[in-house]
Amino acid sequence: MQSYYSNKLIRQGFFGILVSLVSGFILIFSMIGGASLSPIPLLIEFDVPGTAAGWRGVHIGMMMNGIMAISFGAAMRAFYLNDTQAFRVFLGTVIAVWGNFMFYLFGMFAPNHGLTLEANAMGEASLAGAFAFFPALVGAITLFYAVISMLRAESLD
Repeated sequence: MQSYYSNKLIRQGFFGILVSLVSGFILIFSMIGGASLSPIPLLIEFDVPGTAAGWRGVHIGMMMNGIMAISFGAAMRAFYLNDTQAFRVFLGTVIAVWGNFMFYLFGMFAPNHGLTLEANAMGEASLAGAFAFFPALVGAITLFYAVISMLRAESLD
C-alpha cells in the first residue's frame, strides 16, 4: 500500500503543477488585460478577477506545492511506513496542497489576505478571508503531521 499512496501523491503533485500552469496563463491575462494570440496582433480584452500579484501567488505557490507533493511521494519510497502511516502522509500532504490553493485563491480577494479570521494590519475580515484561512490552517496542521511521520519513519536501507 505504501507504493500505492506514493504514486497517488506524486499524481496529486502533477495536478498541482497543472493548476500552476493554468494560473500562469491567468496571470498573463490579468497583466495584459485579456488574452493575446501573439504573434498574431490580436488581443481579446477582458477583466480578470483578482490581482496580478494574487495570480502570481497562485502560480508560484501551486508550482511549489506540486513539487512538494512529488518530493513527499518519492521520499515515501525510501522509508518504511505501515499502511496507516502511508495513508496519513498522503492525506496530510494532499490536504496541505489543496488547502494552500484555497488560501492563495481566496486570499487575493480578502482585505486581510486570509491571514486571520479577524481584521489585521492588512485589512478587514471577510468571508473570502475565512475561506482562505480555514483550509490553510487545516493544511498546515496536516502537513506538520506528514513531516513528523516522515522524520520518525525507519529508513529502508
